[in-house]
Amino acid sequence: MRARTAWRRIVAAGCAELGREAASDADSVHRRRVAIRRLRSVLALFAPCLDKVERRRYDVALRELGRAYGLVRDWDVACLRSFPAAMEGGDAAAVAALLAASDAARQEARAALAASGAAAECADLAGDIASWAAGPTVLDPAVRFRPIATIGPVLLRRLDRLARRRGRGIDRLSAKELHALRRALKRANYAAEALEGVAPGLALGAFRTTAGAALDQLGRFNDAGVARGLADALASRDALGTEDAAGQGAAPVRRWAKRRARKARRRLEPAWKAFRAAPRPWS
Repeated sequence: MRARTAWRRIVAAGCAELGREAASDADSVHRRRVAIRRLRSVLALFAPCLDKVERRRYDVALRELGRAYGLVRDWDVACLRSFPAAMEGGDAAAVAALLAASDAARQEARAALAASGAAAECADLAGDIASWAAGPTVLDPAVRFRPIATIGPVLLRRLDRLARRRGRGIDRLSAKELHALRRALKRANYAAEALEGVAPGLALGAFRTTAGAALDQLGRFNDAGVARGLADALASRDALGTEDAAGQGAAPVRRWAKRRARKARRRLEPAWKAFRAAPRPWS
């Protein structure tokens, strides 16, 4: 398959997912965020072959939409997974208060998202990107008609190198640096997934498997930090004389988050080593 055909096929699939009518449940929000990330990853993968200004314009628009959905997704994860796990076996009143307060905050975030018109923006942006990507001269003519199985690994190598640079000295990285590593590794992994769909002969299985294992630990570390931050946000309402029991419930969440983050860090180092050692088609 030629690069232009592969590019169009990958982008069309991503735009179809982004523009799909979505419900308001947690899975729907997650799917839309994933669709945004996949499209941004494809733009990053093909970046050397695209007009810089046009690519940047669409990437910024997708990034802003991702942020709009981000807070809702954070509350979904906290309410459905993190807080119940952290409060398991805790004081019944504190548990009930924290879960009630967090669910209220979650519903507020959902209402704000619905009022923002983000769903309509997703549909409009998906249509714009799909039309742009289908243009006959979008890709650089030097790669337009080259086989994707040839040019794809060259493009993916850039994203792989960026992720590996982000992970240097992984045992000493701060939470902020680990977050940057997670973003870079997700981008490389989504790009590899896209290439697998149009060039199934590429040997990307080990790359994606080991990237997924590292991302799992990075995700656990991230969820711990998010849960702690949201619990602290609920606790801060005590200064206004509200959600007192929920504020008391923040302490168990902090302890749980600390344990979870420490465990994720321990497991991340061997997972990262396995990713770095995984064979690549360009090695």
